[in-house]
Amino acid sequence: MNSAVSIESLSFLVIDDDEFMLDIVAMNLNHLKAANVATCTNGCEALARIDNGESFDVVMIDLNMPIIDGVEVLRSLAQRNFPNGILLFSGEDARILKTAQSLANEHKLNVLGALTKPVVVNDLQEALQAYRPNTTEAPQKLFEPITVDELYKAINEKQILPYFQPQVLSRDKSLVAAEVLARWQHPERGLLAPFHFIARAEELSLIDELTWSLFEQAIEQFGRWRTMGTNLSMSINLSADSLGTVNLPEKIASLVAANHIPYDAIRLEITESRLMKNLKTSLDVLARLRLKNFGLSIDDFGTGYSSLAQLNSIPFNELKVDRAFVHGAAADPAARAILESSVMLARKLDMTVVAEGVEDQSDWDQVEAIGCDLVQGYHVARPMPADQFEQWMETWNERTIA
Repeated sequence: MNSAVSIESLSFLVIDDDEFMLDIVAMNLNHLKAANVATCTNGCEALARIDNGESFDVVMIDLNMPIIDGVEVLRSLAQRNFPNGILLFSGEDARILKTAQSLANEHKLNVLGALTKPVVVNDLQEALQAYRPNTTEAPQKLFEPITVDELYKAINEKQILPYFQPQVLSRDKSLVAAEVLARWQHPERGLLAPFHFIARAEELSLIDELTWSLFEQAIEQFGRWRTMGTNLSMSINLSADSLGTVNLPEKIASLVAANHIPYDAIRLEITESRLMKNLKTSLDVLARLRLKNFGLSIDDFGTGYSSLAQLNSIPFNELKVDRAFVHGAAADPAARAILESSVMLARKLDMTVVAEGVEDQSDWDQVEAIGCDLVQGYHVARPMPADQFEQWMETWNERTIA
């Protein structure tokens, strides 16, 4: 927990229709020296107290309640833009609890965790470690929609830049590859992550231009690194919308050859979060990319459309397991089962496995034990511009060699 915040200083509202359970939770909070604990036996009463101006640092919500259930309470808190901590607890199936937690995250609520009943003091204390005080004085101003002229100018002026996130071998931590990720250095809006503009580029039919600009910058950079003796492989995302360009394999091959990079050092990541518009042309393009020896990676595996069908019809040689099934898998049996099954499937199909979203040592230990080949995530490094990546690469190589 932030050193400026202690459990003793927090105010709690606990919502559960079972008064015995309310007593247990209140007793556990008192054991943790919480001095301000209020309770409600239904969600309507709790919402009324909040609407009447009472302030609570943490609201604890049971899922299965009469009148309105915990899911409805979450929706109501989201409608009120409730900014403080939310802790879920329930005696229901663990997967229902996890779904409720995912829903709260989608609502952009500040979720501290989800506990199973009966609530244990140690679990409660651990969940409260995630509490951070709300320091937002006013809601952030929403961005105005990005216009076609604004995006077109950004592409032409190369405001959208390649950032590089390393991929290392799980067995010895040696650096072997990097994924190229787009970042927009906007003159007014600051540095923008892909979720601000990639979908918009697809909507405005500018994704091909954006992708190609990023390709050119990234391939030229990799070409320079290879002349320096750094023989990394490179992964770069390819929108499903771009697969409708029938001469794309030749265009990519020409750019890669001009920068003296072998084709098999380039992996094209195809996200399955969007359906391919023209399956016939897409299969044509993907087949010829593999014939030219480019790698094909199925990105965000398990989160989009027809994963198994795509594996059966497209010659992927790499599988990237989505971070939703990687981060926290050591403590999440469902996520761990999906991760293990994905690795087993990839092995049977003779595919390399990349675990993305590895954010701490427990994530690393889990993916290493399960047998993932490559590791990517904040535990290794965040995405960086080229100059910072060069510095990081030198430091990492020295550390792994030592």
